[in-house]
Amino acid sequence: MSKTNTDSQLSKLQSLKYLTPARSISDANALLPKVSEIVEKYVKALTPWKKENGTLQHAADSLWDLARIEAMRSGRTNIWDLAWNSAWKAASQSARDNYGWYGSEFVSGETARDAARDAAKYAARYAACESVKDKFGGNNPFEHVIELYSMGLKPTYFKKIEEQEKFVIDFPLNLDGKGVLGCYAHGDKEISFTHNWIDYCVHLNPVNNPELKRSFA
Repeated sequence: MSKTNTDSQLSKLQSLKYLTPARSISDANALLPKVSEIVEKYVKALTPWKKENGTLQHAADSLWDLARIEAMRSGRTNIWDLAWNSAWKAASQSARDNYGWYGSEFVSGETARDAARDAAKYAARYAACESVKDKFGGNNPFEHVIELYSMGLKPTYFKKIEEQEKFVIDFPLNLDGKGVLGCYAHGDKEISFTHNWIDYCVHLNPVNNPELKRSFA
């Protein structure tokens, strides 16, 4: 990858709308068809890397390792570090601006930092894979996660829900004047659960139906 292409990648990662100010739940629900489409593309792109009886999360982690090794062999040893630093700078600044880096009533400083670290992690995976994607048939699954970040969302991981592996995305929400995260699992028709930032997809609160329950394995 040329220096020009590397600079273009880093500029793209730094300019993303990481952790944007919270949406209303109705605005978030309006995004779900587009979000579902992006996640389906991510799943499809990862599937060739999924081993028999393996998981998509393991496929994503394995692809990161393979891309990093191939990048080192190609002399691109610092591409993921540059991407990590670039995304960390942008995401941590957004966390401070929008949610209070050192903590507030709704968002602890640690969870804001964790969200910024996840953004940097995905940026590093994207950059490493992009730098050698010609070795992988032109395929870079992580571009789809970057697209979710470009929408101001907070992608997490693949999680088991009732024996099915689903990609989970948090939506920063303003619900009744309170800052929470809407917990969306791919396939949901609407955001049915929320949780506090510090709860990491546990202690889920149903939005409309108090009898509705969900747990992650």
